[in-house]
Amino acid sequence: MDLLFELMDRDSFWTLWFWIMHVVAWSMASHFTMGVPFDMVSEAQREKTEDGPWHRATEALIQAQVFRFTTYTARFGAIMVGVSAFLNSVLLTLATLGDLEFARAMLTLFLPLTVIYVVTVRGALAIRRADLRGDALLLKVKRMRLVNQLIGLLGVSMAVILAIFEAYRNITIWAF
Repeated sequence: MDLLFELMDRDSFWTLWFWIMHVVAWSMASHFTMGVPFDMVSEAQREKTEDGPWHRATEALIQAQVFRFTTYTARFGAIMVGVSAFLNSVLLTLATLGDLEFARAMLTLFLPLTVIYVVTVRGALAIRRADLRGDALLLKVKRMRLVNQLIGLLGVSMAVILAIFEAYRNITIWAF
């Protein structure tokens, strides 16, 4: 039982669960771009024609997700922006002024995920506006995946830098 509490300690950067959560979040965010598995996009691009079964299924799934994201944004966009801005602001305030390590750790996860969601919504709106089909649609999703991976890389880098900062801070506090 002590091991369980040790793994769930509030010293966030030093728990296994924090890093597992980061790995799962970023692997899911980069694999499921706009809710579409990347292996479907790859299989659709391997097909010789745009009439193939992978191409049709992938395009249908992308169009369904575009409809979903644009509809939810039209209905609840202001509420989602307000809630995410509030949560990120609270985490940022607690991380800086409150000096809470847990808030800094959660900020390294939630802030980049918020940016990925904004990129996804903007991508869905661009796909709908341009009425993309076929290879142009697949290329747009591949580019969105690359952006998601870069944002994820920045998020993990931010977590590692803050973990090093916390280690340095703990060592200097304990040493003096």
